[in-house]
Amino acid sequence: MAKKAIFYSLVVLIVLGWSSSLRPEANPGFPNRPKLVVVLVIDQFRYDYLMRFRPYFGKGGFNRLLDGGAVFTDCRYDYATTMTGPGHATLLTGTYPDIHGIIENRWYDREQKREVYCVEDPNTRTVASRDKASPSPGFSPHNLTASTLGDELRMATDFRAKSISIAVKDRASVLMGGHTPSAAYWYDVGSGRFVTSTYYAPTLPAWVDDFNQKSPLNQFCGQKWQALAETPGANGKVLSEFESSPGESCPDAKFLSWLEFTPFMDEVELAFASQTIRSERLGQGTATDILTLSLSVNDYIGHRYSPYSEEVADTTIRTDRYLAKFFGDLDKQVGLDNVWIALSADHGAAPSPAFVQQHRLGMGMAKLAVIRGVAERALTQAFGQGPWIDDLDETYIFLNRETLEKRNIPEAKAEEVAAQAAALQPEVAAAFTRTQFLTGTLPNTAIARKAANSFNSRISGDVFLVLMPFAVPSSTETGTTHGTPWNYDAQVPLIFWGSAFKPGFYATACQPIDLVATLAARLGLTQPSGAQGTPLTMSLK
Repeated sequence: MAKKAIFYSLVVLIVLGWSSSLRPEANPGFPNRPKLVVVLVIDQFRYDYLMRFRPYFGKGGFNRLLDGGAVFTDCRYDYATTMTGPGHATLLTGTYPDIHGIIENRWYDREQKREVYCVEDPNTRTVASRDKASPSPGFSPHNLTASTLGDELRMATDFRAKSISIAVKDRASVLMGGHTPSAAYWYDVGSGRFVTSTYYAPTLPAWVDDFNQKSPLNQFCGQKWQALAETPGANGKVLSEFESSPGESCPDAKFLSWLEFTPFMDEVELAFASQTIRSERLGQGTATDILTLSLSVNDYIGHRYSPYSEEVADTTIRTDRYLAKFFGDLDKQVGLDNVWIALSADHGAAPSPAFVQQHRLGMGMAKLAVIRGVAERALTQAFGQGPWIDDLDETYIFLNRETLEKRNIPEAKAEEVAAQAAALQPEVAAAFTRTQFLTGTLPNTAIARKAANSFNSRISGDVFLVLMPFAVPSSTETGTTHGTPWNYDAQVPLIFWGSAFKPGFYATACQPIDLVATLAARLGLTQPSGAQGTPLTMSLK
């Protein structure tokens, strides 16, 4: 009897084992998918900041990623218009403006005869409370002509996966989130509130409204922006201080305008991101969720003070401290063993014109108005009195099509005259015409290729301008900007951290569009619609 009992027990165990082997795995072929993917973008964050300021970093912030992640040391954008809108769109679509359609932050619209903003949408309204939408126009990804990583993750999971996008800048949040996010939030400096638009929801969730009502901004009333003791060269001095008027309440509009140009806004934004993870239970569902997060204030400070300033040094070191706190909170809520983190930036920045001239790197200040004047005069000399130019920005000359038609001037001929005149200016390295882009007659150069990746045939202008290296179209001598193909604007960090990635420093040349390609491949997703990047397989376990 005992032998029979043992025999039948063994049969039962074998049958149970055999039947369990037939059950499908939760993630066949891709075990250990994370509960949450965090794509962290730091606005105007050059790669060299990680190296220059590493001696001052603590253990839990940037060093957590540098010590335990796959760090790519030669990651550069292969396009020319390195700006916030195009950069965030490029990172999360895995392609360039020629495909995703966000050619600049603003561009001239021929039909409306005005500049349009990359995420403007008159059919939406701003949502700033749990009650109802405001009458103010809102924002949406209306102009984005490609899907994002979040879109693909949502569709692949029958929209069970949550995708939430957060930034101080509206365009950063909207373009990272794509077309189908669960939510997208950005900061309204006028009210000091995180808001959204009716594209995403008719009202704010109660928890967002509660966060705004309790406003962590209040803790900074009366504070000075004083450099940390360890910030190199600053000696603990006060870098910025709000001067209130007698009887002035805080936080009011004046205080909020001051706070926007301090690193304290990173702390506020990361507190909101932590509350988002908690309230929306990110990483707690049956599918992998994604949080796209852009730290925008680093760009505001960089523009005002430039890359080699004490203010940028202090902001970077403080960002490290804030991230350590955020990662610690993420560990408590989700468990870092269940999280993948990807870090990059939308662009870098040029040295200030004053720095450039001091160190004899180039011409310094570039004056766009001079280029416009020269091109207008050349067109007038060639074809008679204009006006010939509708608009000129840092990248494009838009010709007046009505004048061309009235004078019966071929567009290609006018483009060539304007391009030749602009190219003779000391600020200009190259000028390409719309006809060259459309007919495939660009020169076979790296700069022409980068320009082609930036040119969108539907909306781009007639002459594409590439400024000389270290010709900086800044509004001040001590501030700076970006938006060129040169490496100070184009080289950014790219780090993958988490259980799927092999830690180490990789000198392999790559592009930020490889971020989405790598994550999509490892998650088993279809690549976003226009993605052109390559999965960085050497970093994958």
